[in-house]
Amino acid sequence: MKALILSLVIAAAPAGALAQSAAKTAADFLSTSPAPAAPKVEPAVAPVVPEVLRDYRYCEIIPVTVGLSGFSAQVFNTLGYGDCPQDQWARVTESEMRKRFGAVTVLLNGPRHFIMDKIIPKGATARGEVITVNGMMLESRATIDLSVADMRGKPYREHVITRETTYRFDAGKPTFRLTDPDGAVYVMQSYAQFVDPSLTYEGLPALGAKLKLPKGWSYGVVTPDAPLMLTAEGKATVIQDDFKNTYQKMTP
Repeated sequence: MKALILSLVIAAAPAGALAQSAAKTAADFLSTSPAPAAPKVEPAVAPVVPEVLRDYRYCEIIPVTVGLSGFSAQVFNTLGYGDCPQDQWARVTESEMRKRFGAVTVLLNGPRHFIMDKIIPKGATARGEVITVNGMMLESRATIDLSVADMRGKPYREHVITRETTYRFDAGKPTFRLTDPDGAVYVMQSYAQFVDPSLTYEGLPALGAKLKLPKGWSYGVVTPDAPLMLTAEGKATVIQDDFKNTYQKMTP
């Protein structure tokens, strides 16, 4: 969801895997990483996206590779191809995916649940490469350029993702927001269940009491009177909280 996180994006990568990768230099990775496997051509299957996405479960596989320009990540998302059945997802391993993609690490970002009610994609975001893993189909939705600092996965740090999307939050339904000391507002686009498996949509209004918010930050619930549209025309700025829930920055 240049991918959800996660979902989505960086949107939700386990910090340990990121920190371990960041400890090496790009030169080390270039000299030791296996050559990427030839891309596998998947059959053309039209995705079927639910009419209402709110609280819909999904997962992402995010291979991180390194080149002369640094780290980059591609986000593959199950949206449109099912709700990421737990038995299939549980069999996906980082080591297997690392070999498949010739990656320095692979972030297994899920399960997650959407908060927006509808996603309107454009351009490359509307249709990407489709892969199959353990019987699950996933489609490439975005890419991310990463710095070593990004790889450490610190919460409340902005990341820029390349995608063309509009997220629609329906009128009369709650939105969950972070506000920084300068008044910038970030709207939750998905919540994660791999940090706290007990977290549910019903528990989001009380999430603020559990967060370790930086000084001057706040968490709140706002129910819009009119549909809220968050549009990314090629770039989206996102952050994550302590539980890897992902938020997109509102633009004036």
